[in-house]
Amino acid sequence: MVEEATPLPDVEAEAARVLERAAQAKLLVRLLGGAAVGMHRHIAFPPQLQRPYGDIDVVVKKGQDRGLKRLLEDLGYTPNRSFNNLHGDRRLLYYDERNGRQLDIFIGTFRMCHAIDLDDRLELHPTTLAPADLLLTKLQIVKINAKDVVDAQALLLGHQVERGTGDLIDLGRLVKVTSHDWGWYTTFMDNLARLMPAEVPSPLGGEGGGAADAPLPPEAAAQVGGRVTTIQQALVDAPKSLQWKARAAIGRRMAWYELPEEIGGG
Repeated sequence: MVEEATPLPDVEAEAARVLERAAQAKLLVRLLGGAAVGMHRHIAFPPQLQRPYGDIDVVVKKGQDRGLKRLLEDLGYTPNRSFNNLHGDRRLLYYDERNGRQLDIFIGTFRMCHAIDLDDRLELHPTTLAPADLLLTKLQIVKINAKDVVDAQALLLGHQVERGTGDLIDLGRLVKVTSHDWGWYTTFMDNLARLMPAEVPSPLGGEGGGAADAPLPPEAAAQVGGRVTTIQQALVDAPKSLQWKARAAIGRRMAWYELPEEIGGG
């Protein structure tokens, strides 16, 4: 296998290689997941928010997945043919067998516990999803794990939270997604509370400290806590759709999320 068709050992370097080759092929592909958070290291993160990244996750624009499949095989990836035959209209799975990694492809829409349409938002950032969309993908997980908490806190520490475009967490985007879907709102708000550092009490009830065993440094904790509070208040105050209100009347008596299929193995 020629060098160019061999995935690189470093996951962030390899993610950058895939994105560069996709751009050369005029494919609209953007990174999400932990490696995307790593590309938003705009400041020095405290050790509590640093972690190694494992796999690579991307979103490709609908209709361009066929070109991406050809590209990945040229770059040395092996398809999971059985999974791709079953789910290939919305999701694809490839393996980097040399480095023991997998590459997950979402086609236009990210769907785990909740669904979020990304097809018209892929040009907002040159390499990754926009920061607000990255935060949404991290906090839509009902059974959130420590890595997702760390990644979400890192996004909040590294970005201003306000309405607008650019390299910031757009409050308008968070409001739009959660004010029309009570299930999205509920999961997102539950997980926001888990991001509140231990030193910072939640203004919406309860204590902070849902996040980590090792407390953040005071300055970082205050920054993350303040931005969590800003988002919480904006989502509480936002007008809600009739559909949202109808589903809220049922509440948690009925499941408001899907359980994502566990995928693994080569």
